Amino acid sequence: MQMNTTDSFLKELEPLNLQKCYSVSDIVEAMSYCSFGARMLGETTTKIYEWIVTNKAPIAIYDGNLDSPLGQLLQEMSARKWFTKIVAPKDYTRPVFGGENAIVIGAYSESVAENIYSTPKEAIFLNQFAMVKPGQTTDGYFPNVIFSDPNFLLPVIFITLEERLRDRKSSITDLMKILAHYEGLAAEVSSGSQTLRAMIQDPDCLVFLTLSGAMTIAKMGLIICDLIDMKAVQAVCSTGALMAHGLVESVGLKHFKYNPQKDDANLAKLKMNRVTDTLEPEDNLEHIKTILDRILDEYTHLKPIGTRYFHQIVGEHLAKEYSGQRGILKSAYEQNVPVIVPAFVDSEIGNDIYIYNRMCEQTGRSRIVFDLELDTQYLVEMMTNVKKTGIFTVGGGVPRNYIQNLAPLVELLNGYKDFNLPERKLSYGCRICPDPMHYGHLSGCSYSEGMSWRKMETRGMFSEVHADATLILPFLVKFLMESRELT
Repeated sequence: MQMNTTDSFLKELEPLNLQKCYSVSDIVEAMSYCSFGARMLGETTTKIYEWIVTNKAPIAIYDGNLDSPLGQLLQEMSARKWFTKIVAPKDYTRPVFGGENAIVIGAYSESVAENIYSTPKEAIFLNQFAMVKPGQTTDGYFPNVIFSDPNFLLPVIFITLEERLRDRKSSITDLMKILAHYEGLAAEVSSGSQTLRAMIQDPDCLVFLTLSGAMTIAKMGLIICDLIDMKAVQAVCSTGALMAHGLVESVGLKHFKYNPQKDDANLAKLKMNRVTDTLEPEDNLEHIKTILDRILDEYTHLKPIGTRYFHQIVGEHLAKEYSGQRGILKSAYEQNVPVIVPAFVDSEIGNDIYIYNRMCEQTGRSRIVFDLELDTQYLVEMMTNVKKTGIFTVGGGVPRNYIQNLAPLVELLNGYKDFNLPERKLSYGCRICPDPMHYGHLSGCSYSEGMSWRKMETRGMFSEVHADATLILPFLVKFLMESRELT
């Protein structure tokens, strides 16, 4: 049973188009039609704005230091009547309070939790600890929360409200200067913007973009196109799933906001595949398989290929047949940027290739054969033919390590056999990934740890941004776009 994508419970999502965003508020508004943290920020900021303009301004519940930059910002918001009052969690009790809207900022202790949950009429939670009223959020449904550091969230929300309430526009360059005065994630984002700009503006540096997570189904695909089109990156290493969902977007198909009225069992019957808070109709993936079959039928399978060449011929097809659409592989083809997927079989596209080859065997045609070492060889040649390299990592996982592994690989080649290859460590690195190092997995490992493996220069420039990338990537890339306009 297939679902009609015109069903009333489906809400269409929109790719975030930075070329149509001119201020912080523009980006936050566009985030409302995306997924994950971006949608949380967009929708929650709109809720706060609506409270203020309808004379239902919330009370702020905050257990931090009011003399800190964040505390001073909260006091400024209170002075503007955007908050009716600032109270500590321990003081938020009945009968003094009750029935008002509230914004709960940061952590709070278990001893006051019940008052916080039961006293407000409606509450918004801003914290990076997944602390929220029991039952307020469910699997794939996150109303009135943003799970990130208030040191970043509150300045962004403040600037957005200032734009909407006072018509005072702020550029992303303005935002980065403001964030530099705050702690935590705000400081990390500000640092990341400087590192990213430095590596991209260094004429001797080749920049690798590595991608993992569901960034394309989160509607961040056009932002990746922007990085490629403005020649900010010279190679892309990605998960296969990210490219598969990106292909859907590239040919004009749609993703949809998850509505909890339909549980996963019903979605399975309707062939609507859920990715957290987003739906990918199976029809989309069937359509992509048809396109890939057509491309592969036109390709002569005479010798093994790497994923770089495969994505190149797909990008060429998109440039010819979907010239009016923007897409990652289309941009990569047009800008001659290689796209490599090291874990190629772990994706819908990998499934499609496997099925295609089985069909070829049944009909007596030659199958397409992949040799992934061709990708490695190509990247080694790229890295050893430039003076410097940098890495811009969104997420973690295999794409990140595949690129970082190039430096020790060259070292090993020279050690086991005298290839006389010039050894290149990464001189720059900017990573957006929420995973902490104490989990012990690759996605959370620090650049400092990578130095012990001779992957990074000990005197290089590195920044780590511990956050959901959908919250951060739009601001960082728009900052780069504004930096180019100023030069």
